[in-house]
Amino acid sequence: MEKELVRYRCMTDDGSCLDIIEYQHFRIVDMDSGVRQYPGARRLVTENDESVRYIDKMTFEIIDTGELVRRQG
Repeated sequence: MEKELVRYRCMTDDGSCLDIIEYQHFRIVDMDSGVRQYPGARRLVTENDESVRYIDKMTFEIIDTGELVRRQG
């Protein structure tokens, strides 16, 4: 299972806005004591499902194009 954790509102080099979405995988296990969720790997993508790399707390890179986008705010 995968959950959306957060959306980052970003600006591209040409001044247009873009959302970067951070997802996290979870493993769900049904145990005698109840259902448990175990967090796993995270991934970053654009709204169009393009892979994104984290550069620093304000900057991301769209992997296929090499374009840098910066968080707003």
